[in-house]
Amino acid sequence: MSNTEQSNSYYDSWRFIEDYLPNYYHRDDVLYDDILLRFVEDDEVCEEDLQWIEEEFNSDKRLIKEELVRLETRFMSESLHAYYGI
Repeated sequence: MSNTEQSNSYYDSWRFIEDYLPNYYHRDDVLYDDILLRFVEDDEVCEEDLQWIEEEFNSDKRLIKEELVRLETRFMSESLHAYYGI
C-alpha cells in the first residue's frame, strides 16, 4: 500500500469518526488528539499547548504516538458502537 493510500485510509477513518463519535465537536479528548497530531506532524501548536506537551510527554514523539493510538482506537470503538446502535 502506498503512503497516499495509507493516508487516504487514515482520513477516511476520521470521516467515519466525525460522523459517528458521540459529541465529536464538543469533546476535549478529540481536541487533545488534534493538538498531539499537529505536534507529531510538525504543524503549528500554540505555546500553551507546547508547554503542556513538554510537561505531559517530555515532548517525546514516540510517547505521543502511543497516546494517539490509544485515543484513536477508543474513538473508533465508540464510533462503531454508535454506528451499530449497541
